[in-house]
Amino acid sequence: MDADEFAMVKAGYRAAFSDPEVIAAIHDSGGAVAVSYVEFAGEQEFTLVRGWDLLTDAASAQAFGEAVAEAPRSSTGNTALAVSIGKAARMLEEGGFTGARRVIDVASDHPRDGRSAGVRDQVVAEGITINALPIFENRQVGTFDGHLGYSALQVGVGGTAAFYQRDVIGGPGCFMLEAHGYEAFGQALKRKLLLELVAQR
Repeated sequence: MDADEFAMVKAGYRAAFSDPEVIAAIHDSGGAVAVSYVEFAGEQEFTLVRGWDLLTDAASAQAFGEAVAEAPRSSTGNTALAVSIGKAARMLEEGGFTGARRVIDVASDHPRDGRSAGVRDQVVAEGITINALPIFENRQVGTFDGHLGYSALQVGVGGTAAFYQRDVIGGPGCFMLEAHGYEAFGQALKRKLLLELVAQR
């Protein structure tokens, strides 16, 4: 993800958390939603950028989105997806959200991590749901090769979607929603948030 693509993703967070429909859904979800935003890259690059924030109204939702959008990029290394999912699960465990619906949202343009399915299974067994918002460009072409694996320049829409469906999402009510291009991330994030907030009721 280059600097321009990263900027579009950050703008998407600002737009989604200030959207009137999202704010209304937060209000209707039963009181409050605790959210946190982390950035991850290599195995040692897992940075808490914002959280835990308690979203209850327009002001708190907009403040969260603005803080995420304005935060400088924390890392640019290779993507350790499986390790990062495990660390996110520990955050939820340590957060003390007993009785609450706990969800990890993975938003990434990373095409593959061979260890993801095993970590996903462990996290789901703890009662945590994992949803995914993969980002890819429609110009990408290619398929998954069981021996060679994925390449950032060879992953097609079908291959990326299949990986996230098969190896990443899991748990009650889990789903995957695709962003077709970085410029479409904000609208995709809005749709994902609305689906999750409806499930929270």
